[in-house]
Amino acid sequence: MNRTTQFRSLIVGACLATGLLITSVAQAHISLVKSIPTADAVVTTPQQIDLVFSEQLVLRASRLELSVIKDGGAAEKVEHIDVELINDGKTLRATLHNPLGVGVYQVQWRAVGDDNHPMTGEYSFTIR
Repeated sequence: MNRTTQFRSLIVGACLATGLLITSVAQAHISLVKSIPTADAVVTTPQQIDLVFSEQLVLRASRLELSVIKDGGAAEKVEHIDVELINDGKTLRATLHNPLGVGVYQVQWRAVGDDNHPMTGEYSFTIR
């Protein structure tokens, strides 16, 4: 191989590697790994709700909201909860000031990681 061919091969290889790197970074959005209580669980009154994510969160852009589902399907927001980051910023924790009553609860979340791309989701659990 002459030098020109070697140089072209090097440039093509570098471009391919850069393209693969950009593709993998673009697809690496934050995701929910675990929730406590879990989706569709039947539990006793929790003292907190933990959402564990795949990477560190940006607190100012992430949130957790809790609602109780009333008869007829209307959701009523649960007030008096404190939301904080724990576990090196990977867990969004909502601490409840008051015990939750019997019923179906819906957790809605918004999580933003270092890539500033928001991911959202929701799930329900029941207290008996």
